[in-house]
Amino acid sequence: MAEASWSLQRRLRRQLLIGITGLWLVGALISLAGLWFETTEVLDSALEETAQALLSLPDAALDDQALSPPGFGAHEEHIVFQVFDDQGRMRTRSHAAPAHPLDADPSSGLRRVGDWHVLTMLRPDGRLRVQVADTTNHRIEVLGASALGLAMALAVVLPLSAWGIRVLLERGFAALEPARQDLALRPSHDLRPLASGGLPSELQPWVHEVNELMVRVRAMVEAERAFSAHMAHELRTPLAAARAQAQRLAQMPVGTGHAEHATALVRQLDRLTALATRLLQLARIDAGVALERDTVDLRALARLVTDEFGEACRQGQLRLDAQVPPCLVQGDIDALGIALRNLIDNALKHGGPGASVTVAVRPGLVSVTDDGPGVRADQLEQLGQRFQRGKTPIGGAGLGLAMARTIAQQSGARLRLESPVAQGHGFAAHIEFDHPMHTA
Repeated sequence: MAEASWSLQRRLRRQLLIGITGLWLVGALISLAGLWFETTEVLDSALEETAQALLSLPDAALDDQALSPPGFGAHEEHIVFQVFDDQGRMRTRSHAAPAHPLDADPSSGLRRVGDWHVLTMLRPDGRLRVQVADTTNHRIEVLGASALGLAMALAVVLPLSAWGIRVLLERGFAALEPARQDLALRPSHDLRPLASGGLPSELQPWVHEVNELMVRVRAMVEAERAFSAHMAHELRTPLAAARAQAQRLAQMPVGTGHAEHATALVRQLDRLTALATRLLQLARIDAGVALERDTVDLRALARLVTDEFGEACRQGQLRLDAQVPPCLVQGDIDALGIALRNLIDNALKHGGPGASVTVAVRPGLVSVTDDGPGVRADQLEQLGQRFQRGKTPIGGAGLGLAMARTIAQQSGARLRLESPVAQGHGFAAHIEFDHPMHTA
């Protein structure tokens, strides 16, 4: 089972956002810890400054009747105070301070009493004692406001970071687009190395390995082509020599008793020669002979190939319909010739002795149609496979249509089989090019 595809860009963006968020949270925690320390230090200092200011007030300002300083009214106080004399009697207090002492311990010092942070301080003469305090909730509120500010900043920065990371990654991956387009727009036979200019250094090893692979593939294709050409020469020569010897035997006088056997030998050698020719053509096709690209005129190609079947043309069994302007396509003329030759040979053999075969050329299309018995529609799919033949008494290896289909695919075209063609009989093979060239 193949693994599901995934997006490198999305994965990088997700990991970067998780990393940024994590670092932000760690930084925020460190900041809040430092802020708590600094807030505590500042507020403790404020308590001390307030206590010193109260201890410096003259006694007249601390009248017994002035327990709540007039003139300001009720307001929110974060710091409260109480002033006591040396007898422990409360002389004055802030309006939010409780009526009982904030800290029962009269000694100087900063202590935590319930929810209060209480600083107790004595005047040097010992006649006044001041207690100044603020609440723990107040300090937590200060820290919470700072934490809220950091969270709001994260809520704003994180989407902006996501957008910025996406833009940067898209621009970074856009550097790969020229190489991808180069590969996508190349024909299948083009094995030139990829250009590495303009690509980031991280991709240079990847491009180098791809180019090395292309070199190896090109070497294999060239070796296959060389092997096919060599085998064609090596097989045809002994087969031709054997056939010539058999023909000489067949021409010997009848009384010698060799003529019948020699004639049978000639027939078998002809079959072997035809099969060897098909196999060699198949080897050339598998080696990529149709991957070469040149401008081919389908009209001229059809005339050239049909001329090879001179006997069928003279008997009126084969007819060419190519009264059209030049029909130009991109392909290899030798490979397309092999495909068309096999289609014509297939139609002449399997159409029957009385069948008529027509080779028609249209823009981006060459068709071979016979009016023979044809085949059932459910047999068409298997006919394009190697060594698959229809139910016919005519011999064959079942390679002609398979080779034509492979050549069509390598040429940027497709082979379409049709049967019956008309009135319940007939067989047609069409080579259709997806992108024919326009002619003037």
